[in-house]
Amino acid sequence: MTPPKGKKRVDEDVEEQSMSDQGVGNLFSGGGGSGGGTPSALAGWATPAPAQAQPVAPVTPMPTPVAAAPTVIPQPAREVVQEPEPEPLDDADTAKPVGFYVSQNVAGRFRKFRKANDVTHTQIVLMAVEAAAEKGLAQVVEDARRTPKFQSKLFAVTVKPDDTDLRGLGPVQLQYKPTRTQRGIIDGLVRESGLPDHTKFLAIVLDQYLPGRRDA
Repeated sequence: MTPPKGKKRVDEDVEEQSMSDQGVGNLFSGGGGSGGGTPSALAGWATPAPAQAQPVAPVTPMPTPVAAAPTVIPQPAREVVQEPEPEPLDDADTAKPVGFYVSQNVAGRFRKFRKANDVTHTQIVLMAVEAAAEKGLAQVVEDARRTPKFQSKLFAVTVKPDDTDLRGLGPVQLQYKPTRTQRGIIDGLVRESGLPDHTKFLAIVLDQYLPGRRDA
């Protein structure tokens, strides 16, 4: 009998489909099995089970340490007090008594001169210092030195000047009252003369200025 047209083709297609299904089942099912096992293996391959997501614990951010604010202690408001500007100081207001020592002879001549001329102690000292500056301080100091006790032409020696043995020095204290400016000028002259202190300078200039017999 001649098969109906198209039947052979249908049978071949069924056989090819059967072989194809069998091969796929062996590949993904782990080996050849009964015909009932094949559709199950294919079903597992065709539709994979969705993976279950693992729960993730929420991440709690660590708090950022905050520096403690410094404690502010309120200070009482200070009242601004403007100090008055000091008034200019008159040089006469800076005058202070200054003591110095002279010999008995110079002290007597000093008092006699003050009474005779109606002048103050300060004025006498200033006049004596001015006269010494005009004469020349080096000459005044040289005239005040006494001749060395030891003298020899054969044994000439260099004798250091003795500033403790000057004409005019002695145990009697006198005072005068110079201003700050006047004292500064006299101190400068003392340094220029080379004498060690204020007392020695005034003693020799007074001895050479005051009238009367000078110290021997």
